Amino acid sequence: MMPLLFLAAASADLDALDQAVSSCDRAAANPVFSGEGARRSQFLLDAYREQESIVTARADLSDRRRAAREAGSLKAADDKQMKLEDAALEDRQRALNDKRMLEGIRQDAMDTMRRYFLNNCPAGKDIGK
Repeated sequence: MMPLLFLAAASADLDALDQAVSSCDRAAANPVFSGEGARRSQFLLDAYREQESIVTARADLSDRRRAAREAGSLKAADDKQMKLEDAALEDRQRALNDKRMLEGIRQDAMDTMRRYFLNNCPAGKDIGK
């Protein structure tokens, strides 16, 4: 689950960058743009690991469900537990999908601000100061 404080902080960071870009403040904007590649790589790695974990857990749950069905020994309590595990996996998947969606929007905003900055802020000048 994504804490609301994390979302508010990400939004505040984008707002601060937008202000820096609007005023052509290179001292504030350049470090953010410079660190973007590493940040994106880390996000992709984290998302991959979470997706891999979800896929592995789904495969394990499917194998256990199939084995219980084939053995004819699927008890109501076991079925309930498997349904709860399945619901938890779906919750994790939805949370990951939401994180990916937000990250995509954040990346679009960063790319747009960077293009604006490069097109409108003359190199070597700090208009905002």
